Amino acid sequence: MDTPLYLIPGTMCDHRLWGRMLEHMPDGHADHCDYSAAETMDDMMQAVLDQAPDTPCHLVGFSLGGYLAIMAALRAPEKFQSLTVIAASPYGLTQGEKELRRRNAEMLSRFTYRGMSRARLAQFVNADHLDDDAITGTILQMEKDLGQDVLIRQLIAPIDRKNIADDLLALQMPLHFIMAEDDQMVPIGAMEKLASKSENIRLAALKNTGHMIPLEAPEELAQIIQTVIR
Repeated sequence: MDTPLYLIPGTMCDHRLWGRMLEHMPDGHADHCDYSAAETMDDMMQAVLDQAPDTPCHLVGFSLGGYLAIMAALRAPEKFQSLTVIAASPYGLTQGEKELRRRNAEMLSRFTYRGMSRARLAQFVNADHLDDDAITGTILQMEKDLGQDVLIRQLIAPIDRKNIADDLLALQMPLHFIMAEDDQMVPIGAMEKLASKSENIRLAALKNTGHMIPLEAPEELAQIIQTVIR
């Protein structure tokens, strides 16, 4: 892989998110971003820029990391040869989503968080994968290791994220979106409409996976990304 692959994880995720996917990549190597210490959305985006490889790279972001990747590509397009966004959109949160995040963060500030429940896991993971420890075990361990303070920050910091869809359409680099048809967290419909507005956006719709595409569909994801970076 001559051009670096630069991976941006999602909320309460780290480099372990990408482990199963990288097993299916030619050299299994990539640069990873860690924005877990960031206090604000702008700090998170700046971490993406600051930790980017020295040479122009292929930028890949998942969920919150996908939105951050879009922000970074808009801020410094010269740093990136392509942008691949997984299970994320360039749109802002609804008022209902904002209020839910505030309530959850307020509750977390008063109680000790015991980890994601099975019911909550079922919102992120396809039903067929709920008993696969390679998937759910990784999710729960990342969450445990990152801790409650990081969770509160990552709930609150992105609340006022802007709708940057129009800015995204103006980006002059290859743009790829990889979405799950059954994603309960980020419905594919909005991205289908956006992709129809631009010949520069390539949209891949995956079956038999929930939101956690890098863990649930690692081989298929690796195959798509390899077509992007060749």
